[in-house]
Amino acid sequence: MLIEKLTLPEKVISLLKESGIEKLNPPQIDAIKNGLFEKKNMVVAAPTASGKTLIAELAIIKNFLEGGKSVYLLPLKALASEKYEDFAKYKKIGMRVAVSTGDYDSGDDWLGNYDLIIASNEKMDSILRHSPNWIKNISLVIADEIHLLDDVSRGPVLEIVLTRLMHITNSQLIALSATIKNANEIADWLGAELIKSDYRPIRLDKGGFYPDENGCIIDFSEKAPVIFSGLEEGHLIRDTLKRKKQALVFVSTRRGAEAHAEKLAKHTVNVLNAEEKAELAKLSKSVEKSLDIPTKQCMRLAGTIKSGVAFHHAGLIAKQRKLVEDAFRAGTIKFITATPTLAFGMNLPAWRVLIRDAKRYGSYGYEYIPVFEVHQMMGRAGRPKYDKEGEAILIAKSLNEAGELKSRYIDGEPEKIYSKLSAEPILRTQTLALISSGISKKSDLMNFFDRTFFAYQYEDIKEIKKKIEKILGELESFNFIEISKKGKFISEDFIPAFNIDGDIIMSATKLGRRVSELYIDPLSANIIIKNMARRGIESIMAINECREMNSLISIRKKDMDWMENELMNSGIKDIPDIWDIDYDLFLERFKTSLFFNEWMNEASENALLEKFGVAPGELYAKIKNAEWMLYAAKEFAIILGSKEAANAFNKLMLRTKYGVKEELLSLINIKGIGRVRARNLYKNSIKSLADLRNAKEELLAKLVGAKLAKSVKSEAVSMKGMKR
Repeated sequence: MLIEKLTLPEKVISLLKESGIEKLNPPQIDAIKNGLFEKKNMVVAAPTASGKTLIAELAIIKNFLEGGKSVYLLPLKALASEKYEDFAKYKKIGMRVAVSTGDYDSGDDWLGNYDLIIASNEKMDSILRHSPNWIKNISLVIADEIHLLDDVSRGPVLEIVLTRLMHITNSQLIALSATIKNANEIADWLGAELIKSDYRPIRLDKGGFYPDENGCIIDFSEKAPVIFSGLEEGHLIRDTLKRKKQALVFVSTRRGAEAHAEKLAKHTVNVLNAEEKAELAKLSKSVEKSLDIPTKQCMRLAGTIKSGVAFHHAGLIAKQRKLVEDAFRAGTIKFITATPTLAFGMNLPAWRVLIRDAKRYGSYGYEYIPVFEVHQMMGRAGRPKYDKEGEAILIAKSLNEAGELKSRYIDGEPEKIYSKLSAEPILRTQTLALISSGISKKSDLMNFFDRTFFAYQYEDIKEIKKKIEKILGELESFNFIEISKKGKFISEDFIPAFNIDGDIIMSATKLGRRVSELYIDPLSANIIIKNMARRGIESIMAINECREMNSLISIRKKDMDWMENELMNSGIKDIPDIWDIDYDLFLERFKTSLFFNEWMNEASENALLEKFGVAPGELYAKIKNAEWMLYAAKEFAIILGSKEAANAFNKLMLRTKYGVKEELLSLINIKGIGRVRARNLYKNSIKSLADLRNAKEELLAKLVGAKLAKSVKSEAVSMKGMKR
């Protein structure tokens, strides 16, 4: 179907054509025929690059032309930012487009003025807890990557958000998914039409690469085998370069991704031309200078980039990841070695995908990766607008393993997805959120959970209801909710049970509402409140007990000597015995607390990488979590009337955010002055805003650069009279 056949204004048709869209493909045609423009709910389950996003875009355009408000939900902040850049083109037809991913302590009332809101699932969950007025105006909800309902960490939030939006709005709901086994179940739950398709505009050839007596063989499932002489993976790398193509290589660990990038660089360095080498050298310098003081990881990445290869994982800082991603899209970088999370993240297609590791370390040793995950990796092969086909190749170590990989991942079907809502921390958090948002009757609370995907799949939610009974008792004991029993109350033990003659009326306390708004587990909030009187390292230890800080730093053998010395000098009294089963967990919390303490005492990123094994990307993720928990602690202290504790937590939060000693806090708030520059100013007797205002511009220029000196001095002058 040609795009002109759609009943859309000419300016919209022209804009779609500018984006390279001339006609609709089979899934898109099916969606329109099955009621996309008639406000029908829809689940679209189709392979990567099959055009699912355009289906969502057409629905958004139609909704906008009819005066409606759309919300586009995504599982990752990075994906939301990428989607905003893609959809910004619709501003040309008057659509007001916004993206919202951060600051969970806000209902973002300003979003009421926008026609299309792109948000992460977590951000939308947070917004719903603040109940802004604009929510009731939503008329279209797009849920991207809905197959992540099966993900333990992300799935429950998405499930609750969709259940709430279905409950409080009358929106059309469109869910986009990769090919999954039970897409029909999701469609039935949402009351939606199912558009299921195997259509893929770019042919995907799947195969196994393994050593044989004849050499190395790529045995494809749907075309003749390809035989290379020799017995090593380098053949695939050289073949990719010979074809002037790019490849993604998936490995199981961050360390493996880095080592493999260096291995590949030996094959690429000699085939680059002078122009490519010059461009890569420039990119290498940018990556190296991403931090004030480059770490070993920075140097390692910069080194492989010079040869046209990069590694990509959560240990990189955001700026480095973006530089790598943009350079790969531009064709400057030829190979990226990555951990499997990249398959669920940014849109980085390549002509060839190599899956080196089909196993990863789990609860029972090395286990095969789920079929669905491998299919997601394979789906990255084949670049729209560039290729007519793509290759996804599983690298086997033997003929026997090749057979196993073929039957499991090439011939096998992806697993069913199941709701993960029954996890107690999720139920605890969402129960308080629902009560804080206005659900006052216990029967209404249970009815809400009856509408979830979990309830649809399992039909009987006795397991969840039993947990909620316990949770209500916990929330009441924490003073986060009050329960008025209009019926007869029977209490056998800690878990409350109710013989309901009337109904159970619940309401959130002021403290409970704040816990919900701050988007943290009520159990974490209770831990913080109980330990509010602690100071110093013990205060950080309390924060590290919280579920939100679950990424603790593991203990290595070489840590034990210096850790024991630190522990002896820490002043901590309640130390478990060495035989206590909680001793190892205690040590991890202590080590993580020491890590934050050293960051706040201005240790460099490289020093922290060397001592604690924490890469810069992980460092900033940990800082963000700790900053949020300390902000929450400050807010609880204010509600509980403890000004001393609020001030202490606020100071700790600022020091964590900026990584500085207390003496630099007045300088660090100046735009352009980071921790390194602030310390340099302090060493040169510029220790306050007054010193900054009075400093000679020549000295400032020498310390921070001429351009920055003017703006810094100007900002310091504008802050005169302000308390810092």
